[in-house]
Amino acid sequence: MEAQAFRDEGPKLPKDVVVLGVSKDTVAAQKKFADKNRLTFRLLADADGKVIELYGVGLAFGIAKRKSFLIDSKGKIAKIYESVSPAKHAGEVAVDLASVP
Repeated sequence: MEAQAFRDEGPKLPKDVVVLGVSKDTVAAQKKFADKNRLTFRLLADADGKVIELYGVGLAFGIAKRKSFLIDSKGKIAKIYESVSPAKHAGEVAVDLASVP
């Protein structure tokens, strides 16, 4: 699972890197998910879909599609991952961080 991979990759990432998961789930659903998976990063509940819409993430059957953004230290999008492999994505992001200011 992608969330678990980011949890496991977290200690290897530079200390100033922030991992944030976003979904249309409620805060209660995300807390349950985070507790169950022992996540070490924050989840943003975007139940009304405003953040998802702002980032241009499409929906499939009311669920946000899997899409990731690597944002640099100035708040600019450095890379967009349109399609990800949940098992490999955290490692891919870790490698890409080396080229982001």
